[in-house]
Amino acid sequence: YDYVLKCSHLFNVLDTRGAIGVTERASYFRRMRDMTRRVAKAYTEQRQSMEYPLDKLEAAWGVEYQQPTDGAKSLTDTPADFLFEIGVEEMPAQDTTDALAQLQALAPTLLEELRLDYTALQVFATPRRLVISAEQVAPRQRDVERVERGPSAQIAFDADGKPTKAAQGFARGKGVSVEDLRVEELDGGRYVVATVRETGRPAVEVLAEKLPGLIASIKFGKSMRWNASGIAFSRPIRWIVALLGEAAISFSYADVHSGRVTCGLRPFGSPEHRIDDVESYFDTLLTQGIVLDTAARRAKIVEQITALAGEVGGQILEDDALLDEVTNLVEAPTALRGRFEHEYLRLPREVLVTVMRDKQRYFALEDASGKLMPYFIAVRNGDTQHLDKVTDGNEQVLRARFSDANYFFAQDTQKKLGDFLPRLSTLTFQEKLGSMLDKNNRVAALVKAVGTRLGVKNADVQTAVEAARILKADLATQMVIEMTSLQGTMGREYALLSGYPKAVADAIYEHWLPRGAGDALPGAQAGTLLAITDRLDSL
Repeated sequence: YDYVLKCSHLFNVLDTRGAIGVTERASYFRRMRDMTRRVAKAYTEQRQSMEYPLDKLEAAWGVEYQQPTDGAKSLTDTPADFLFEIGVEEMPAQDTTDALAQLQALAPTLLEELRLDYTALQVFATPRRLVISAEQVAPRQRDVERVERGPSAQIAFDADGKPTKAAQGFARGKGVSVEDLRVEELDGGRYVVATVRETGRPAVEVLAEKLPGLIASIKFGKSMRWNASGIAFSRPIRWIVALLGEAAISFSYADVHSGRVTCGLRPFGSPEHRIDDVESYFDTLLTQGIVLDTAARRAKIVEQITALAGEVGGQILEDDALLDEVTNLVEAPTALRGRFEHEYLRLPREVLVTVMRDKQRYFALEDASGKLMPYFIAVRNGDTQHLDKVTDGNEQVLRARFSDANYFFAQDTQKKLGDFLPRLSTLTFQEKLGSMLDKNNRVAALVKAVGTRLGVKNADVQTAVEAARILKADLATQMVIEMTSLQGTMGREYALLSGYPKAVADAIYEHWLPRGAGDALPGAQAGTLLAITDRLDSL
């Protein structure tokens, strides 16, 4: 597997240097996936031959309920609030979202399966902690009474009506006396049944047994292992808090022992804080500025960035996806406004927005007329201390990003868009279907016939034919190599700069539409015709 990783690193280097085309990536990804699959198969066969020495989750789970020895009271007879916190290193935003959704389903299911009554339940998620909080959880499980079916009456009793060994064994297994057995009609037959009464156990004991499994139930698209326990999670688990009232629920998972100590913000050194009960937990996070609730965190960010934009007479470009991502990248959001040199506004709007959004997770600003302003808004994880230095650092980073984009744009615009066509021959479309240049030429050869067959107006067909000659040329530009999401966008921009009519430039852009489910469709006949022809060729 080490060599698979080396291949991945080599791919990243080549991709960064523009040696791999946009569609060529798929071929390399397929080869790396194939290598990974073969390695995984060999690994599985090896572990199987060794009888799976690592496939024992219990080895990484330790369950041991202990009466509190730190002055806290042992909960035995009164309902109390329950707190469970999984502390981790910073998770990716999508993992935070996924974990929250899973816990919202897993938490109530767990308490129901454990027969623990409660009055209210909440689940929270930030990049560094996953939290379950339940109010007034019962101190013990509900007692349960259920009817268990045993052998048929014919087998359970002999001809004299005396219980056989089958009946005696069934009664013994269910913890009842033979005299308590009775016969009932079930499913068209007569069977021996027993009423089994199960007395509820202390909540702290059953929670200690089941909480490790709850953690293991949380799944991620990509997980990692970080210690000898062999357990996988989105990011390393660093602490676990588990309390029922003032009683600590003691267990271990992934070599981490649960307790009553949580950690604060990483920018402040992740200070440890002792938690005496659920109320003190929320008070502690509040003093740290940590906003557990995702909706509240999002609302706070919106309020801050809107206010900062308004101070300079601007407004935030609407981008719900970016807002959702930033919400799950911070625990204590503090927005800041920076600025950049006005000269960069000469770059295409889409380039500036893409750099700010995709590279830096910044919010772009526009004025009342819809023009970009030389400002950006970032959200830091922490308070307002040294905010001027943080702002300056972000400005320097963005300045470097824009400088690179400006260089790419300057280099690309030294040529006409059509001049990039020859380089498409170095970009593989599909192993058996040739290069991107081959695909470009096939679409150009097909588009007129397709347009005629579909009854497209001759003027629109001619526009599509002209656009088809340079349809994929922007894939070879430095700007698109650096930011692949700008494919089509830069094709339109460079076509206009090369002197092509606006209808041709728009058709180049629109042939990529829709980029996915819910995306916009081409707005003109020429773009629609090219989009259909391009996809027909791919099929």
